Amino acid sequence: MIVIPLQVVANIAQVVIDESGPYTQDWVTWKQVFLLVDVICCCAVLFPIVWLIKNLRESARTDGRAAVNLMKLTLFSLYYVVVICYIYFTTVVVYALETITSYKYLWTSVVAAEMATLAFYVFTGYNFKLEAHNPYFAVDDDDEEEEAASEQLKLEDEFEL
Repeated sequence: MIVIPLQVVANIAQVVIDESGPYTQDWVTWKQVFLLVDVICCCAVLFPIVWLIKNLRESARTDGRAAVNLMKLTLFSLYYVVVICYIYFTTVVVYALETITSYKYLWTSVVAAEMATLAFYVFTGYNFKLEAHNPYFAVDDDDEEEEAASEQLKLEDEFEL
């Protein structure tokens, strides 16, 4: 509840600073402060994802629904990696593009940031879309699939946080 309003304020302030131009006093300092606030907000979003992955891993080992928990764990592990890549790209790579490109090609950093945001939203919307037969809520009595999934969970320790 705190991160989203802080993110909105940081983005509005960054637009105001960008429109005021580098001739104003402390322009670079304010730009770096709002970049830092943006990174902090993005990292704060990662904590619930990490918490959910840890809870899914624990419940997959103790719960009888290992196949469903394994599917959720795989999805959220992938989502965690995508969020990290999105944060890295939109903060570091876009900032580097702004820094190294000439004024004539400054639009490329804006296009890169907007394309990364569009790709992130499409990925999130596709993977977490509502479905009539949602596999996360399916009740399955197939014991072989449960045993195979629980064995895979026991052997899988590649994604440790």
